[in-house]
Amino acid sequence: MRRVLPSGLRAQLALAIAVITALALGLSFLAVYRGTGARLQDGIDRDLRTQVSEWDQLRRGAPLDTPADVQRLGRRFIAAQRYHPASRVFVVDAAGGRSVTNDPRILEQETQREAGHDTEEDGLLGAPEGLSTEQVEEAGRMRVLTRAIEQDGRRVGTLRIADPLSTVDEAQDSFLRTFALVGTLALVLAVLAGIGIATVIARPLRRMARVAADVDAGDLSKRTGEASAGGEVGVLASAFDRMLDRLERAFARQRDFVSDASHELRTPLAVLRAQVELLDRESGGAQRHEATATLLGRLDEMDRLVSDMLTLAGAEAGRLVEPRPIDLQDFFEDLRRDLPLFGERRFGVEPVGGILVADPDRLTQVLRNLVRNAVAHTTPDDAVSVQARAAGGRLQIAVADTGPGIPAEHLERVFERFYRVDEGRARDSGGSGLGLAIARAIVEAHGGSIRAESPPGGGTTFTVVLPGYQPPGGSG
Repeated sequence: MRRVLPSGLRAQLALAIAVITALALGLSFLAVYRGTGARLQDGIDRDLRTQVSEWDQLRRGAPLDTPADVQRLGRRFIAAQRYHPASRVFVVDAAGGRSVTNDPRILEQETQREAGHDTEEDGLLGAPEGLSTEQVEEAGRMRVLTRAIEQDGRRVGTLRIADPLSTVDEAQDSFLRTFALVGTLALVLAVLAGIGIATVIARPLRRMARVAADVDAGDLSKRTGEASAGGEVGVLASAFDRMLDRLERAFARQRDFVSDASHELRTPLAVLRAQVELLDRESGGAQRHEATATLLGRLDEMDRLVSDMLTLAGAEAGRLVEPRPIDLQDFFEDLRRDLPLFGERRFGVEPVGGILVADPDRLTQVLRNLVRNAVAHTTPDDAVSVQARAAGGRLQIAVADTGPGIPAEHLERVFERFYRVDEGRARDSGGSGLGLAIARAIVEAHGGSIRAESPPGGGTTFTVVLPGYQPPGGSG
């Protein structure tokens, strides 16, 4: 499902303000538009009732026994209304006689009907008693007040007074045009104001998001600087900065502890090694030599563990790599010569020429760790290969083996510290469980990435991708 709403807080706030403003303008328009029409129509209705009252006063005491009496009174009434708007229509319909009106169209229709022509009845003449709105040909919408004319309890005619609603329609149309212009300008101003307000509100939050991203990238020295902003945002920023202070101090203490502990361990290890080597050189039986050999082996493991811990401590402190240009042809040639030292395997190297800006010692350490890991999980009949290729300014190095592979559930965790897929085999090989973690730390310190792949059929490939590659003959 595609996302419809914007994801940014600033855009969401601006959109919310625009929607609320549009709804407010729309509701205001409906209220004023309908209210204007209702008030104007009420005024017309009052005028029509006033006209009926004038009719009642005029007919008081006047005989209305025949249609001629009704017509005579109708002509007097219409003649007395000359000061009223010319658009107002008066119709006095005498029962059994012709209508008296100031509208020539109605007289023409009656003449045609008397001559036997079929004509459509005017909407005004078909209006029910009381107030109603009728659609009249050529005149448009009209407000009609219909009143029965009675004499001694019998109906002798019908009085109809009508006013066009064109004034109402024109007023509403004018209001619609004005409101459309003003409302559009108001909406644009509201959107611009909303964007400005949302920007001001979201600025400290965006700053906090950038700081969080920097902290996630490893820079614990960043702070929001928004603690003085005031309000909820200021409280949040202040709490966020205090949390970062505690986090930075905790990481610093952890790095110092690991570094200090590693350095402190090296001194007693050196003393122990010296004493054990001294015992081994002195005359003694085979049992003593075997014991000292075992002790020396364990001391080597502890020394490697301390070195690995120092390496990881340097990675966390950001002091792990010192990049410089490396001639890859010479680099891979040196690696080819060193591979047989790791054990009896069918080694292969496929180098690539060019220059890579990286720390040569640390890059060698990465590949040694990966090759050592491959040797530890294969047999002498298996193959271990190192293949390099360039792609888009990056160097890709794959260390692959034909061993049994790594179960899928372990692939995501092989780069964790002290994590071992096979506890027994790893400890027998003298591994500390930090080799792959160190490889990842070194690669990421170069701005690169490392991944492990192991298909179901067996075999494992560790792929390192590093930036800073220049092809042979390329400009530096």
